[in-house]
Amino acid sequence: MTWKSASTNGTTSSKSSQLFGLDEDDKSHILVYKYRSGCKALKVMTQHDLCQELDKDTDLPFMRVTKKPIPRGNSRLEINGEDLLMPEDLEKYGDKPTLKSSLANVGLPSTAYWKRLLFNSFPELYIVSRSITPSPTSSANTSPESSQHVSPSTTIPVDTPHPLQDPQAS
Repeated sequence: MTWKSASTNGTTSSKSSQLFGLDEDDKSHILVYKYRSGCKALKVMTQHDLCQELDKDTDLPFMRVTKKPIPRGNSRLEINGEDLLMPEDLEKYGDKPTLKSSLANVGLPSTAYWKRLLFNSFPELYIVSRSITPSPTSSANTSPESSQHVSPSTTIPVDTPHPLQDPQAS
């Protein structure tokens, strides 16, 4: 899920706030999960900080920010494929069975868990991910060099005998 909000002065200067409906003036704490970023834990930050961080990213056009409700009392949250999709993509691809598959299972920091349980803080998890929509340039750039030029001689296995196998027996 995503949402749109306007900053307090009615104009937005942050590109990420315009793209993802974030409130760049909101300084309340949120939980952020960065899918495939290498981070081991959820980050506690503000929407303002998230906007600033995203605006600095050169891959901003290929990023997406979605949010997933955190059920009260849960200490862990499962991230599925459908949680990474924007609403318009979810309408298009929502019937695909692989979207229900689990991509990650993240634990809430203990302070966030207790604040969620006692004070109803942290109602959503903000998920930052790269767009999964392929483009010709992105596939060429992410493909290993060795796979871009494949010849039949490198893809067909050669029948070489095992060192313990008698080559005369066959």
